[in-house]
Amino acid sequence: MKTEDTKVTGDQLLTLKDVQKRVQWSRATIYRHMADGTFPKPRHLSSGSIRWEQNTIERWIEVGAEGWGKQLQAKA
Repeated sequence: MKTEDTKVTGDQLLTLKDVQKRVQWSRATIYRHMADGTFPKPRHLSSGSIRWEQNTIERWIEVGAEGWGKQLQAKA
């Protein structure tokens, strides 16, 4: 089965490639936005293995980069 054919559920963990396809950003852009607080940070499963929760990425898509940064500031 190809990765593109895989359906994701709400509690699934996404790889960087999955996230890139979902948000249409390069790896560098994702990491730049994580550094400035406008993109969700991944969970570190082990050394060199990271994943994002699918629900978190969907929530980020709803509010966008600017809205995500504002949510984090409001929590601080």
